[in-house]
Amino acid sequence: MNYINNIYKRSNLLLIFFIFFLILQGFDHSFGWGLNQMIPKVYFTTFGTIDEGWSETIWNENGLIENIQVIILFFVITILTNFYLKLKYLKENSNLRYFIIVEIICLSYFLLEEISWGQQIFNFKTFDLFLHTDSFLYNKQGETNLHNISNLFNELPRSLVLIWCILPIILIKKLKFNHNYFLKIICPSNKLYIISIIILIFFLPDFIISKLNLIDHSNLHIIENGVFMKFNLNTLFLISISTNFLRLSELQEFLYCYYFLWHSIYLKNLFINNNVVKKVN
Repeated sequence: MNYINNIYKRSNLLLIFFIFFLILQGFDHSFGWGLNQMIPKVYFTTFGTIDEGWSETIWNENGLIENIQVIILFFVITILTNFYLKLKYLKENSNLRYFIIVEIICLSYFLLEEISWGQQIFNFKTFDLFLHTDSFLYNKQGETNLHNISNLFNELPRSLVLIWCILPIILIKKLKFNHNYFLKIICPSNKLYIISIIILIFFLPDFIISKLNLIDHSNLHIIENGVFMKFNLNTLFLISISTNFLRLSELQEFLYCYYFLWHSIYLKNLFINNNVVKKVN
């Protein structure tokens, strides 16, 4: 377990550095050009342009973040499949096997939706069923997937995944002294709460600010005679603390995938390497 924990610590450090890079790059890409115009002596250099927005290379379809998600999901499914194959010989552990089957199915759906069921890899044309506006499967982005059809296939799964990923924060006190079998499945290590906190950091500020409708993006730029003069500092501040200059939906999905990765590693280690099956059943 110490070996796993050491890797987990290093992995989290790498994650934090990566997120820090994304924040710096995203902020500069979105506001660097404007701040360079406003305060050139302070913000003396920038990679940003007048177009602003997020980097397509990092955040768009088939971008860096999405490709990392796909790789992580593939590894998670591989880990869980290997775990299941080892468990199938333990007849007394049927509940855990059922859980793993459900998780593999859900994560496979997640993976296939990310690659539009292979469309982004094999570049096949979108089926007509997804293109006709009168079709119940009409896809707003013209892709072969379900999450761009309606909120039912997008927001509902995202909400369920968010709840699942923050459970360690809710259960952390119980996990310290409780050896309940189902709690161990839900959260095989209380150390997962670190990832849960990171997820909340990139969810709650944006959620609160959006629900209160505090950001008016049309007020961000102060223009005089058709020329950019400066940013509205209040709007800039709200966008910054909500990290709304990043493509948050993609960042959150990336963090969910990272959580699933470590959940699967700790789950397998707990039930196979530490023989928890025999202890709790």
